[in-house]
Amino acid sequence: MVTVTGTGQIGQAALRELLTPAGRELVDRLTPYDASTALEHLAAVRRDPRWSQRPEVVAAAATQARLRPRSRARFPGPPRWWTRDGLEQATRPEVADRHAARYVAAGVTRVADLGCGAGSDAVAMAAAGLAVECVDLDADALWAAAATAADLGLSIMVRHGDLTTMPAPWNPPVHTESDLTFGCFVDPARRRAGSRTLAPESWSPRWSWVCALAARVPATGAKLAPGIDHGLLPTDAQVEWVSASGDLVEAAAWWGPLRQGPARRVATVLRDGGTVGLDDADGVPVAAIGPVAGWLIEPDPAVIRAGLVSVLAERIGGHLLDPRIAYVAADAAPHESPLAARFEVLDEVPFARKAMRAWLRERGFGDVVIKKRGVNVTPEELRAALRLDGAGPTATLVLTRTDDGPLALLVHRY
Repeated sequence: MVTVTGTGQIGQAALRELLTPAGRELVDRLTPYDASTALEHLAAVRRDPRWSQRPEVVAAAATQARLRPRSRARFPGPPRWWTRDGLEQATRPEVADRHAARYVAAGVTRVADLGCGAGSDAVAMAAAGLAVECVDLDADALWAAAATAADLGLSIMVRHGDLTTMPAPWNPPVHTESDLTFGCFVDPARRRAGSRTLAPESWSPRWSWVCALAARVPATGAKLAPGIDHGLLPTDAQVEWVSASGDLVEAAAWWGPLRQGPARRVATVLRDGGTVGLDDADGVPVAAIGPVAGWLIEPDPAVIRAGLVSVLAERIGGHLLDPRIAYVAADAAPHESPLAARFEVLDEVPFARKAMRAWLRERGFGDVVIKKRGVNVTPEELRAALRLDGAGPTATLVLTRTDDGPLALLVHRY
């Protein structure tokens, strides 16, 4: 039986009922969730004598039925238990596995997952053989974490409360010698009134508290907002930005034995089961600035957020078109790499809307894909304004800026 001491929005009695055979059958009955038939299905369930007097259980089951289809793309395999916020903030399994591997490689055997949410990291750590203690203010999220772990045959401990004040190994009353087999992983809540906030001191727990924790517990890791100001990054930590299939999925800081190598900033790209990285171990050069060349290179978002565009440019023998824009120009085609997308530059296009429309029509293009960076253009609005008839091939245009003004390029992706 999964039990969490504490009060959640749903209610622990209703959640415990979901884990019974009848409760699981109810969730399956409502899954997959279809908005067009949901009211009809719920009405039928509420007429069922088993559930007619248990509206809170039916509502909890309906929540799971809505969340499970949304989770499948990121979390294949056996279904997991969720809260709305827990699914929104959950670490992808392939990223959570990498987190767990850091602790194992560092010789850590016990981890406190602080702000664990629905437990995607806790599950990965337990599967890696670590003893995991989960802490969160949200009792429903703790229930989801424990229920998922139990369904997967894993064991985790859960504690409900304020992780910054509860008596615990990470909150010693005085500084003591650290246990190097013990580590912490912190995932601060980064939303306020339903919106994401980039102000680290408004996170829960505050960023200053997380950094102070790392001074007490050497093996500390923490998730960050990927757009965090680099001036706020701790000088004694390694910060890694991770993308998966072209999407920037997280940034995380790693202290002490969890650091891997001497670099302070790392960009990691996960694609097709492989991992490719770029870092600042050899320094970050000042990027050369130059004109349009035969190839245009678009760095992966992890490379951009890590501030490593000039490192990539130096590696491929390229230069920037503008010091503030993350496009790299090169005379020769660089080797294919997940770190960047490659475009052959075919022609320069007039930037003015009417001239651009005439240029595209003269060359028989029937549609256009627009990529832009550093220019005040809405691609969907421009595409509609060009009024191409769709009868010819599709052009790919890159719109950007330089010190000489805006620039439009016809390109072909390789």
